Amino acid sequence: MRLRLLGLSLCALGLLGLSAVPAGAAASGAAAGSSATADPVVTNYDSQVRVERDGLLRVSETWKLSNVNGTFTRFVVTRDHLDNDIDHVQEIGDLQVKAGGQDKKTEVKTDGDVTSIAVPDVTSSTTQLDFTYTVKGAVSKTLDGTEVQFAPLTGISIPVQEVNTVFSVPDVTHVACFAGPVDSNVPCSLAQLGETSGPTFKQTALPPGNTVRMIVGFPKDQIAANTIVEYRHTFKRAFSTDAAQLITALLLLLLGAIALGVLYRLRGRDQVDPRRVVPASLFSLGTDARIDFTPPSDLRPGEVGTLIDERIDPVDVTATIIDLAVRGHITITELDKRSEFARADWELRRVANAPAEELHRYENVLIRAIFGDADSVLVSELGKQVRAGLEQVQDALYDGVVKRGWFTERPDRTRSLWATIGIGTTVVGVVATVLLALVSTWGLLGIAITLIGVGLLVVGRYMPAKAPAAGRVLGQVAAIRGELLEMDVSELPADQAVDLCSRALPYAVVLGGSSRWIDALVATDTTPGVEDEGFPWYRGPSGWHLQYLPDSLRNLTTNLTGALFDR
Repeated sequence: MRLRLLGLSLCALGLLGLSAVPAGAAASGAAAGSSATADPVVTNYDSQVRVERDGLLRVSETWKLSNVNGTFTRFVVTRDHLDNDIDHVQEIGDLQVKAGGQDKKTEVKTDGDVTSIAVPDVTSSTTQLDFTYTVKGAVSKTLDGTEVQFAPLTGISIPVQEVNTVFSVPDVTHVACFAGPVDSNVPCSLAQLGETSGPTFKQTALPPGNTVRMIVGFPKDQIAANTIVEYRHTFKRAFSTDAAQLITALLLLLLGAIALGVLYRLRGRDQVDPRRVVPASLFSLGTDARIDFTPPSDLRPGEVGTLIDERIDPVDVTATIIDLAVRGHITITELDKRSEFARADWELRRVANAPAEELHRYENVLIRAIFGDADSVLVSELGKQVRAGLEQVQDALYDGVVKRGWFTERPDRTRSLWATIGIGTTVVGVVATVLLALVSTWGLLGIAITLIGVGLLVVGRYMPAKAPAAGRVLGQVAAIRGELLEMDVSELPADQAVDLCSRALPYAVVLGGSSRWIDALVATDTTPGVEDEGFPWYRGPSGWHLQYLPDSLRNLTTNLTGALFDR
């Protein structure tokens, strides 16, 4: 269908290129007689094609014209589409056109599958044009020899009354000729192996826009193939897996992977032994045989969470809020529901006479972000102002872990730097992929660059490296985690169980095992079935019992996280 449309397009092009009789000529012709108004026609097309041993075609043509005026344009099929995105291309050279022994100017243009040769300033007095030219690339290999395919008559916009072509060649194995549309299989009027001359082809009454395609086969080693091969630029070719492209892309990927590994070892690997465990406990024996809560290195839950995964998570902030409440700086009161199906809510209130302990900077910033100038706030009313203040909380917490010497630079800035580099590399890879795919067959190279950029994005998440000073702290955290998960809580003194379990709970929220310590708080209820007020740091609504504590804290954590971090 594409070739048929090509034929129709060439026909229309030829109609524009070939002029019939112009107005002035028509007028004078009318005075001379009716013959001046006759339609333009090619009365005879005679050609001789000599096939050289190297496959070059030397073509001599005689076009006998009648009533042709203006620009005469003829076409030659110079590109044949084959499978696997391959094109066989023919090149026309040494073109010379004469009329009456005088050279004529020509305009040669290749557009798509055909090459047009336009001869301007043809007048009705011109009855013959003589063309000579060479064709390179017309001979291709076959299973048992070579074969030339030549279509010098293509898309002529005026009828051709008679076509005669003789080939001058050595031995011939077969001949064929087809006339009609470009892809026609209708045989020509005559195609034969001449007894005294070479193969002869004839066609009578060739309508406008049609084609004559001639085929001559040769035995092996008679005529050399001189096929000119070009590849159509397709999606498949743009991402060619030929040896050069594939090996180069894989080599680039391999080098990129090695570079990422070296980069991580040099910049991202922690300078501590993660398997190291340092004896540590949240509890110590104080005076009068009482148990004191003494976290090692004055560790706070938010700092512990940031140290472990090198980022500030919602759980780190909610655990800090619970820790501030347990330590007596905030009270959390669960409010009565307006109805059975109403959403639960809590009041957070500052404690006026809070313990005289020094709060870390990020804890002070968090309190200011929550309360502002007020003394109390509802969890349901924590809004954009609080969420905006969380950025300052994160800044203070990141600055705090750097100040402690656990990191040489802020983890968030390290991740941001490598994320920027990764995104930049990925963008370069995508742009390179598009450009290379458009203009070459090296699209795989762009994909390799893109994958390296994606690798940088992945590796960049692990680039924050813990400093040597963090090694001992991590060992202490490992010991504390084991204690939270395995300690027999029943061994704590009964009169201190509420206080000690409450103090351990925020750490368990971060490190794991929080349900064990909540259950231990529930177990301190000595009067089951009797309404409980709660604890100094957590008050329940009317009718509340300690058995409700697990659900209450779970709902509180969910609502706090949503209020503080949902956008």
